[in-house]
Amino acid sequence: MQSVTRGYPGHIFEPIVTASGGLLGFELARKSQKVESQQNSCGYEHNLSPEDKVKVFFNQVTLACVNANIFIDNDFLLSINIDDDIACHIVSNTAIRNVLQQHRFIRLALDQNFSEFSEESPRKVIRSLSECCTLWLDNFGAGSTSLSLVMNESFEYIKVSESFFWQHQGTQSFRKIIEHLTPYCQGVIVKGVENAQHVEYLNGSNIRAMQGILWTSYNQEELIQSFFSNG
Repeated sequence: MQSVTRGYPGHIFEPIVTASGGLLGFELARKSQKVESQQNSCGYEHNLSPEDKVKVFFNQVTLACVNANIFIDNDFLLSINIDDDIACHIVSNTAIRNVLQQHRFIRLALDQNFSEFSEESPRKVIRSLSECCTLWLDNFGAGSTSLSLVMNESFEYIKVSESFFWQHQGTQSFRKIIEHLTPYCQGVIVKGVENAQHVEYLNGSNIRAMQGILWTSYNQEELIQSFFSNG
């Protein structure tokens, strides 16, 4: 455990909190990735080469495996954001697909910029990904997603983007969007929750969970100290 703490110091576990105040799980991200994501609603670091992205993903999956008992024993889910480069690597790599199949608490979150989200795409990569791991849709409402996409693909959870929430918070139109999404997934997760007023805005909305800086993220050591049990 300690060697992983030293080896991957830049990773954080960001809580995903249910509407009732419990923990659905975490998003595993790099600190630098989260800074960029908050600035432009982008789910991945575009300054990284495809090879470096794959290395980051490998580190994330390694962290997930090291902490497997925490997620299994507490019934937590762990989402990891991926883009086209990582998705293609997963599809072509039998070993990583086997790891994902063996660790069923891992979720792959596809960002709204994923190339196969265009209407004319046959979505072969998405189909292959779904065979080895449960998929989430990230950043719905940020510009490149649609209700048609949600209706025609199978996403376990749909995460509404910070920008969409901040723009429409407390409005009837926001509640209607949640109502439209809910029948096509197991629940909607709202990102960008920063204060008690945001939580108040979401009271009464049919959402599954919330995510944002209102809840403190955990590093590897803090995750172990808070949730690891020896049985």
